[in-house]
Amino acid sequence: MELFPTDLLDRAGELFDRRIRLGVTGLSRAGKSVFIAALVHGLTDPRRFGLLDAVAEDRLRAAVLRPQPHPELPRFPYEEAVARLTGSGGYPDWPPGTRNIAELRLSLRFAPKGGLRSLLGDQVLHLDIFDYPGEWLIDLPLLERDYAGWAEETLALAGTGVRAPLSQPWRDAIATLDPAGPAKETDAIAAARLYTDYLRGCRTHAIPLSRLQPGRFLLPGDLEGSPALTFCPLPRPRETPRGSLWRLMEERFEAYKAKVIRPFFNDHFSRLDRQIVLVDLLAHLAAGPESLEDLGRAMDDILTCFKTGGINWLWPFESRIRRVLFAATKADHLPREGHEPLVGLMDELLQQSVRRTAFQGATARSMAIASLRATREVDVKHEGETLRCVAGVIEPGGKPVAAYPGALPRSLREARGGGRFGAQRFLPPADLGADGQPWPHIRLDGALQFLIGEDLA
Repeated sequence: MELFPTDLLDRAGELFDRRIRLGVTGLSRAGKSVFIAALVHGLTDPRRFGLLDAVAEDRLRAAVLRPQPHPELPRFPYEEAVARLTGSGGYPDWPPGTRNIAELRLSLRFAPKGGLRSLLGDQVLHLDIFDYPGEWLIDLPLLERDYAGWAEETLALAGTGVRAPLSQPWRDAIATLDPAGPAKETDAIAAARLYTDYLRGCRTHAIPLSRLQPGRFLLPGDLEGSPALTFCPLPRPRETPRGSLWRLMEERFEAYKAKVIRPFFNDHFSRLDRQIVLVDLLAHLAAGPESLEDLGRAMDDILTCFKTGGINWLWPFESRIRRVLFAATKADHLPREGHEPLVGLMDELLQQSVRRTAFQGATARSMAIASLRATREVDVKHEGETLRCVAGVIEPGGKPVAAYPGALPRSLREARGGGRFGAQRFLPPADLGADGQPWPHIRLDGALQFLIGEDLA
């Protein structure tokens, strides 16, 4: 007679199954789709995931994709991303950027390290990966802003640096309007369209800009043309009578918060357990001080989203996120000796934002990663000096090109001094996955250890 019947043990084990919802977002083409594809591919074949304790200790038994946990959400196109990266039917290339929310469930079977759970045999962790645009994250702090303050700040920002010429057509147009005069729908539509053009220009400019609000103006989806997206900042008049253009813009700003931002928070963001924010810090360093400064302000907004602790009546929305990883991507664009300085710059950027936002909440950490390594390190002789370079392919079917990125700045102050850092756009390796080999990466397993390692213990 069995002391504990097998089916009873199986059912008891199910009681210990856990579900972790991991949010994945990023700024300025930082590689969200590549991260998710490489994460899933790597966990299903974890031979190169030695920094994940469950793998190093031989406790990860299997990882399998499962049906969608939420039928109302689109499925992340994992198979299409893999086909694009491996060049199935053509040359390897990067997947298209995130334009909407998507989800994917990966179930991990593992052996617990010890304790009561180990007596019940293998356990299962359901990892629900939630992919969403970084612009939506930067929108969340608008929940505690009013229209007047947001409009004043946004107008002032629009007149600075590279934003000034990009915003000029919109600023010229609203200068002809009377904010205190009667509201006309045609004026609101025209002004909002020019403001959207300005935001799009900021997004595609050679100098990457990150603080672009409202985010749905760039990715409207089924909201395109709706009144919730038909507003923009205006100069505040002395009087704001009912029926005025100012009041119309203010009402639509509040409607955007109520109908767009708050549902995203309630339905999705507040249900996340872990979060990774991918940042192409190298691109901002290459673009110069203005791009880096804009990134710093975007980080302020992002950290505001992870405030927890005591009740804040101006921010009555609390997420359950307890771990946030800020990952500087494309570490493979640097020789290995550049990785530590890259993390140092990310740490400094994060700490400056912490000081400005009085951040208190989730445990935050910085890391330099490459979800998919596209380069190899080579030594190149130049004018009698040996330079440590990275070599990779920069055009479909091309031969490897060696690039010397130069030394990273030693601090953000040095980076903001005007020096430029070189950057290349490497393509995925042509032999990715050949002969069944696991994909190369840099610290992708370390990122997972920080995010979910304790949940696999």
